[in-house]
Amino acid sequence: MRRLALVLVLVLVTVVAVPLLGAHVFGWDQHPDRVPAPARRVEIGGGRALNVLDEGEGPPIVLVHGLPGNLQEWGDVPEKLAAMGHRVIAYDRVGYGSSTRDAGAPGEYTYASNARDLLALLDTLGIERAALAGWSYGGGVVQTFAAEHPGRVSQVALIGAVGPAFAPSESDVLDLVIASGAGEEILRWVGTVPPVSRAFLHENLVPAFSKASAIPDGYAERTQAMLALPGTLTAFIVEGQRSEPAALRPEQIRVPALVLHGADDRLVPVSVGEDLAKRLPEAELLRLPGGSHMLPLTHPDLVAGALHALVAQHGAASPEGGAQAADEGSRREP
Repeated sequence: MRRLALVLVLVLVTVVAVPLLGAHVFGWDQHPDRVPAPARRVEIGGGRALNVLDEGEGPPIVLVHGLPGNLQEWGDVPEKLAAMGHRVIAYDRVGYGSSTRDAGAPGEYTYASNARDLLALLDTLGIERAALAGWSYGGGVVQTFAAEHPGRVSQVALIGAVGPAFAPSESDVLDLVIASGAGEEILRWVGTVPPVSRAFLHENLVPAFSKASAIPDGYAERTQAMLALPGTLTAFIVEGQRSEPAALRPEQIRVPALVLHGADDRLVPVSVGEDLAKRLPEAELLRLPGGSHMLPLTHPDLVAGALHALVAQHGAASPEGGAQAADEGSRREP
Protein backbone atom coordinates (compact mmCIF):
# COMPACT_ATOMS: atom_id res chain seq x y z
CA MET A 1 0.00 0.00 0.00
CA ARG A 2 2.83 2.37 0.83
CA ARG A 3 4.42 1.78 -2.58
CA LEU A 4 1.07 2.34 -4.30
CA ALA A 5 0.56 5.58 -2.39
CA LEU A 6 4.05 6.72 -3.37
CA VAL A 7 3.34 5.98 -7.04
CA LEU A 8 0.09 7.94 -6.89
CA VAL A 9 1.86 10.92 -5.32
CA LEU A 10 4.57 10.84 -7.99
CA VAL A 11 1.97 10.66 -10.75
CA LEU A 12 0.09 13.60 -9.24
CA VAL A 13 3.27 15.66 -8.92
CA THR A 14 4.20 14.84 -12.50
CA VAL A 15 0.77 15.76 -13.84
CA VAL A 16 0.79 19.08 -12.01
CA ALA A 17 4.46 20.06 -12.13
CA VAL A 18 5.43 19.14 -15.69
CA PRO A 19 2.85 21.34 -17.41
CA LEU A 20 3.70 24.22 -15.08
CA LEU A 21 7.41 23.77 -15.74
CA GLY A 22 6.73 23.50 -19.45
CA ALA A 23 4.71 26.69 -19.40
CA HIS A 24 7.47 28.51 -17.56
CA VAL A 25 10.33 27.23 -19.73
CA PHE A 26 8.75 26.79 -23.15
CA GLY A 27 5.91 29.28 -22.96
CA TRP A 28 3.11 26.80 -23.69
CA ASP A 29 0.52 29.21 -22.31
CA GLN A 30 1.67 32.32 -24.20
CA HIS A 31 0.12 33.39 -27.52
CA PRO A 32 1.32 36.98 -28.04
CA ASP A 33 0.18 36.98 -31.68
CA ARG A 34 -3.42 36.57 -30.52
CA VAL A 35 -3.38 39.46 -28.04
CA PRO A 36 -4.66 42.78 -29.49
CA ALA A 37 -2.15 45.59 -29.80
CA PRO A 38 -2.57 48.28 -27.11
CA ALA A 39 -4.68 51.30 -27.97
CA ARG A 40 -3.74 54.42 -25.96
CA ARG A 41 -2.10 54.40 -22.55
CA VAL A 42 -3.76 56.84 -20.14
CA GLU A 43 -2.17 57.49 -16.74
CA ILE A 44 -4.81 57.83 -14.02
CA GLY A 45 -2.57 58.41 -10.99
CA GLY A 46 -1.28 56.20 -8.22
CA GLY A 47 1.00 54.37 -10.62
CA ARG A 48 -1.99 53.12 -12.62
CA ALA A 49 -2.56 53.30 -16.34
CA LEU A 50 -5.47 52.18 -18.49
CA ASN A 51 -5.47 51.00 -22.08
CA VAL A 52 -8.09 53.24 -23.69
CA LEU A 53 -9.87 53.40 -27.03
CA ASP A 54 -11.15 56.96 -27.55
CA GLU A 55 -12.78 57.73 -30.88
CA GLY A 56 -15.48 59.91 -32.40
CA GLU A 57 -16.96 63.25 -31.39
CA GLY A 58 -20.21 64.17 -29.70
CA PRO A 59 -22.04 63.16 -26.50
CA PRO A 60 -19.66 60.78 -24.68
CA ILE A 61 -20.51 57.14 -23.99
CA VAL A 62 -18.16 55.09 -21.80
CA LEU A 63 -18.19 51.30 -22.20
CA VAL A 64 -17.23 49.17 -19.18
CA HIS A 65 -16.52 45.50 -19.95
CA GLY A 66 -17.22 42.46 -17.82
CA LEU A 67 -15.32 39.70 -16.02
CA PRO A 68 -12.72 38.89 -17.29
CA GLY A 69 -12.87 40.57 -20.73
CA ASN A 70 -11.17 43.62 -22.23
CA LEU A 71 -12.14 46.53 -24.47
CA GLN A 72 -12.01 44.27 -27.55
CA GLU A 73 -15.06 42.43 -26.21
CA TRP A 74 -17.22 45.31 -27.43
CA GLY A 75 -16.50 44.29 -31.02
CA ASP A 76 -17.94 46.74 -33.55
CA VAL A 77 -20.04 48.68 -31.02
CA PRO A 78 -17.54 51.56 -30.52
CA GLU A 79 -17.13 52.10 -34.27
CA LYS A 80 -20.89 52.07 -34.81
CA LEU A 81 -21.51 54.55 -31.99
CA ALA A 82 -18.80 56.88 -33.30
CA ALA A 83 -20.48 56.81 -36.71
CA MET A 84 -23.75 57.82 -35.01
CA GLY A 85 -22.12 60.95 -33.61
CA HIS A 86 -20.69 59.99 -30.23
CA ARG A 87 -17.37 60.19 -28.50
CA VAL A 88 -16.85 56.58 -27.43
CA ILE A 89 -14.47 55.50 -24.69
CA ALA A 90 -13.80 51.81 -24.13
CA TYR A 91 -11.00 50.67 -21.85
CA ASP A 92 -9.35 47.64 -20.28
CA ARG A 93 -10.25 47.65 -16.61
CA VAL A 94 -7.31 47.35 -14.18
CA GLY A 95 -6.14 43.73 -14.25
CA TYR A 96 -7.05 43.05 -17.88
CA GLY A 97 -5.77 43.56 -21.40
CA SER A 98 -2.99 46.13 -21.53
CA SER A 99 -3.91 48.02 -18.36
CA THR A 100 -2.08 48.06 -15.03
CA ARG A 101 -2.24 45.04 -12.73
CA ASP A 102 -2.88 45.11 -8.99
CA ALA A 103 -1.58 42.63 -6.48
CA GLY A 104 -5.07 41.84 -5.25
CA ALA A 105 -4.57 43.72 -1.97
CA PRO A 106 -7.64 44.24 0.25
CA GLY A 107 -9.96 46.81 -1.28
CA GLU A 108 -8.73 46.22 -4.84
CA TYR A 109 -10.49 44.35 -7.64
CA THR A 110 -13.92 45.35 -6.35
CA TYR A 111 -16.82 47.33 -7.78
CA ALA A 112 -15.65 50.27 -5.67
CA SER A 113 -12.02 50.15 -6.86
CA ASN A 114 -13.20 49.93 -10.47
CA ALA A 115 -15.51 52.90 -9.90
CA ARG A 116 -12.53 54.85 -8.52
CA ASP A 117 -10.52 54.03 -11.65
CA LEU A 118 -13.42 55.11 -13.85
CA LEU A 119 -13.65 58.45 -12.04
CA ALA A 120 -9.92 59.00 -12.51
CA LEU A 121 -10.25 58.19 -16.21
CA LEU A 122 -13.07 60.69 -16.71
CA ASP A 123 -11.07 63.34 -14.88
CA THR A 124 -7.96 62.67 -16.94
CA LEU A 125 -9.88 62.79 -20.22
CA GLY A 126 -11.66 65.98 -19.16
CA ILE A 127 -15.13 64.44 -19.35
CA GLU A 128 -17.45 66.11 -16.85
CA ARG A 129 -20.53 64.02 -17.57
CA ALA A 130 -21.09 60.90 -19.68
CA ALA A 131 -23.47 58.08 -20.44
CA LEU A 132 -22.16 54.84 -18.93
CA ALA A 133 -22.76 51.38 -20.36
CA GLY A 134 -21.83 48.44 -18.15
CA TRP A 135 -21.82 44.86 -19.37
CA SER A 136 -22.09 41.94 -16.92
CA TYR A 137 -19.65 42.65 -14.03
CA GLY A 138 -19.14 46.06 -15.63
CA GLY A 139 -22.78 46.72 -14.85
CA GLY A 140 -21.94 46.42 -11.17
CA VAL A 141 -19.12 48.93 -11.66
CA VAL A 142 -21.48 51.37 -13.40
CA GLN A 143 -24.14 51.01 -10.70
CA THR A 144 -21.54 51.68 -8.01
CA PHE A 145 -20.15 54.71 -9.86
CA ALA A 146 -23.58 56.20 -10.63
CA ALA A 147 -24.67 55.89 -7.01
CA GLU A 148 -21.46 57.52 -5.73
CA HIS A 149 -21.07 60.23 -8.40
CA PRO A 150 -24.56 61.09 -9.70
CA GLY A 151 -23.43 64.42 -11.10
CA ARG A 152 -21.00 62.72 -13.48
CA VAL A 153 -23.60 60.48 -15.15
CA SER A 154 -26.12 61.51 -17.82
CA GLN A 155 -27.62 58.09 -18.59
CA VAL A 156 -26.98 54.48 -17.60
CA ALA A 157 -27.22 51.34 -19.72
CA LEU A 158 -26.93 47.90 -18.12
CA ILE A 159 -26.28 45.07 -20.57
CA GLY A 160 -26.63 41.54 -19.20
CA ALA A 161 -25.64 43.19 -15.94
CA VAL A 162 -25.34 41.79 -12.46
CA GLY A 163 -27.70 43.22 -9.88
CA PRO A 164 -29.01 42.58 -6.38
CA ALA A 165 -30.96 39.52 -7.60
CA PHE A 166 -27.87 37.81 -9.05
CA ALA A 167 -26.29 34.86 -7.26
CA PRO A 168 -23.53 32.54 -8.56
CA SER A 169 -24.71 29.05 -9.46
CA GLU A 170 -23.99 26.45 -6.81
CA SER A 171 -23.67 23.80 -9.53
CA ASP A 172 -21.44 25.73 -11.97
CA VAL A 173 -17.91 24.32 -12.02
CA LEU A 174 -16.25 27.67 -12.78
CA ASP A 175 -18.11 29.40 -9.95
CA LEU A 176 -16.98 26.64 -7.59
CA VAL A 177 -13.37 26.99 -8.77
CA ILE A 178 -13.45 30.77 -8.25
CA ALA A 179 -14.89 30.37 -4.76
CA SER A 180 -12.27 27.80 -3.76
CA GLY A 181 -9.05 28.81 -2.07
CA ALA A 182 -7.01 27.35 -4.92
CA GLY A 183 -8.89 28.86 -7.87
CA GLU A 184 -5.93 30.61 -9.46
CA GLU A 185 -3.67 27.55 -9.17
CA ILE A 186 -6.35 25.33 -10.69
CA LEU A 187 -7.00 27.64 -13.64
CA ARG A 188 -3.29 28.20 -14.20
CA TRP A 189 -2.76 24.45 -14.38
CA VAL A 190 -5.73 24.06 -16.71
CA GLY A 191 -4.20 26.69 -19.01
CA THR A 192 -0.94 24.77 -19.31
CA VAL A 193 -2.50 21.55 -20.62
CA PRO A 194 -3.84 22.38 -24.10
CA PRO A 195 -6.45 19.59 -24.38
CA VAL A 196 -7.77 20.37 -20.91
CA SER A 197 -7.78 24.15 -21.40
CA ARG A 198 -9.55 23.90 -24.76
CA ALA A 199 -12.24 21.64 -23.35
CA PHE A 200 -12.65 23.73 -20.20
CA LEU A 201 -12.86 26.99 -22.15
CA HIS A 202 -15.33 25.54 -24.64
CA GLU A 203 -17.58 24.29 -21.85
CA ASN A 204 -17.67 27.79 -20.37
CA LEU A 205 -18.12 29.65 -23.66
CA VAL A 206 -21.14 27.61 -24.72
CA PRO A 207 -23.39 28.96 -21.93
CA ALA A 208 -21.97 32.46 -22.49
CA PHE A 209 -23.16 32.40 -26.11
CA SER A 210 -26.10 30.08 -25.29
CA LYS A 211 -25.03 27.69 -28.05
CA ALA A 212 -21.76 26.46 -29.54
CA SER A 213 -22.60 27.61 -33.08
CA ALA A 214 -22.78 31.25 -31.93
CA ILE A 215 -19.15 31.37 -30.73
CA PRO A 216 -17.23 33.53 -33.27
CA ASP A 217 -14.30 31.98 -35.12
CA GLY A 218 -11.07 32.52 -33.20
CA TYR A 219 -12.83 33.81 -30.09
CA ALA A 220 -11.76 30.89 -27.90
CA GLU A 221 -8.11 31.27 -28.95
CA ARG A 222 -8.15 35.02 -28.29
CA THR A 223 -9.75 34.46 -24.90
CA GLN A 224 -7.12 31.88 -24.00
CA ALA A 225 -4.35 34.30 -25.00
CA MET A 226 -5.90 37.08 -22.93
CA LEU A 227 -6.19 34.84 -19.87
CA ALA A 228 -2.52 33.91 -20.26
CA LEU A 229 -1.39 37.52 -19.83
CA PRO A 230 0.46 38.05 -16.53
CA GLY A 231 -1.83 38.93 -13.66
CA THR A 232 -5.10 38.31 -15.50
CA LEU A 233 -6.03 35.15 -13.63
CA THR A 234 -5.38 36.93 -10.33
CA ALA A 235 -7.77 39.72 -11.31
CA PHE A 236 -10.35 37.21 -12.54
CA ILE A 237 -10.31 35.11 -9.37
CA VAL A 238 -10.14 37.99 -6.88
CA GLU A 239 -12.89 39.99 -8.58
CA GLY A 240 -15.08 36.92 -8.60
CA GLN A 241 -14.48 36.33 -4.91
CA ARG A 242 -15.00 39.96 -3.89
CA SER A 243 -18.03 40.79 -5.99
CA GLU A 244 -21.11 41.53 -3.88
CA PRO A 245 -24.03 42.09 -6.27
CA ALA A 246 -26.52 41.86 -3.40
CA ALA A 247 -24.99 45.07 -1.99
CA LEU A 248 -25.65 47.09 -5.18
CA ARG A 249 -28.23 49.86 -4.82
CA PRO A 250 -29.73 50.66 -8.23
CA GLU A 251 -32.57 52.47 -6.45
CA GLN A 252 -30.15 55.35 -5.88
CA ILE A 253 -29.53 55.90 -9.60
CA ARG A 254 -31.87 58.69 -10.66
CA VAL A 255 -30.95 59.20 -14.29
CA PRO A 256 -32.58 57.74 -17.41
CA ALA A 257 -31.61 54.08 -17.60
CA LEU A 258 -31.84 51.23 -20.08
CA VAL A 259 -31.70 47.57 -19.06
CA LEU A 260 -30.79 45.44 -22.08
CA HIS A 261 -30.88 41.71 -21.45
CA GLY A 262 -30.93 38.54 -23.53
CA ALA A 263 -33.91 36.35 -22.66
CA ASP A 264 -31.68 33.27 -23.04
CA ASP A 265 -28.79 34.66 -20.96
CA ARG A 266 -27.40 31.63 -19.12
CA LEU A 267 -24.76 33.48 -17.10
CA VAL A 268 -26.86 36.31 -15.71
CA PRO A 269 -30.52 35.22 -15.92
CA VAL A 270 -32.99 37.64 -17.47
CA SER A 271 -34.80 37.72 -14.12
CA VAL A 272 -31.83 39.74 -12.80
CA GLY A 273 -32.37 42.34 -15.53
CA GLU A 274 -36.09 42.42 -14.85
CA ASP A 275 -35.39 43.03 -11.17
CA LEU A 276 -32.96 45.84 -12.05
CA ALA A 277 -35.57 47.52 -14.26
CA LYS A 278 -38.03 47.50 -11.36
CA ARG A 279 -35.51 48.95 -8.91
CA LEU A 280 -34.18 51.74 -11.15
CA PRO A 281 -36.39 54.82 -10.80
CA GLU A 282 -36.21 55.80 -14.51
CA ALA A 283 -35.61 52.52 -16.33
CA GLU A 284 -36.76 50.97 -19.57
CA LEU A 285 -36.38 47.23 -20.11
CA LEU A 286 -35.36 45.90 -23.52
CA ARG A 287 -35.53 42.12 -23.50
CA LEU A 288 -34.13 40.31 -26.55
CA PRO A 289 -35.85 36.96 -27.20
CA GLY A 290 -33.23 34.26 -27.76
CA GLY A 291 -30.40 36.66 -26.88
CA SER A 292 -27.41 35.35 -24.95
CA HIS A 293 -25.04 37.02 -22.48
CA MET A 294 -22.79 38.19 -25.32
CA LEU A 295 -25.06 40.77 -26.97
CA PRO A 296 -22.30 43.29 -27.91
CA LEU A 297 -20.67 40.57 -30.01
CA THR A 298 -23.77 38.85 -31.36
CA HIS A 299 -26.00 41.94 -31.82
CA PRO A 300 -23.71 44.98 -32.20
CA ASP A 301 -26.27 46.94 -34.27
CA LEU A 302 -28.92 46.45 -31.61
CA VAL A 303 -26.58 47.43 -28.76
CA ALA A 304 -25.20 50.50 -30.56
CA GLY A 305 -28.68 51.58 -31.67
CA ALA A 306 -30.12 51.19 -28.18
CA LEU A 307 -27.30 53.19 -26.58
CA HIS A 308 -27.61 55.93 -29.18
CA ALA A 309 -31.38 56.09 -28.68
CA LEU A 310 -30.96 56.37 -24.91
CA VAL A 311 -28.61 59.34 -25.23
CA ALA A 312 -30.53 60.97 -28.08
CA GLN A 313 -33.82 60.75 -26.23
CA HIS A 314 -32.63 61.88 -22.82
CA GLY A 315 -29.43 63.81 -23.47
CA ALA A 316 -27.75 66.20 -25.86
CA ALA A 317 -28.97 66.21 -29.45
CA SER A 318 -27.18 63.78 -31.75
CA PRO A 319 -27.14 63.41 -35.53
CA GLU A 320 -30.10 61.99 -37.39
CA GLY A 321 -29.89 58.39 -38.42
CA GLY A 322 -29.70 55.44 -36.10
CA ALA A 323 -31.72 57.14 -33.38
CA GLN A 324 -33.95 54.15 -33.04
CA ALA A 325 -32.62 50.86 -31.69
CA ALA A 326 -32.64 48.01 -34.16
CA ASP A 327 -35.79 45.97 -33.69
CA GLU A 328 -34.53 42.40 -34.28
CA GLY A 329 -37.60 40.99 -32.55
CA SER A 330 -36.84 42.78 -29.32
CA ARG A 331 -39.49 43.83 -26.85
CA ARG A 332 -39.48 47.12 -24.95
CA GLU A 333 -41.22 47.35 -21.61
CA PRO A 334 -41.70 50.30 -19.25
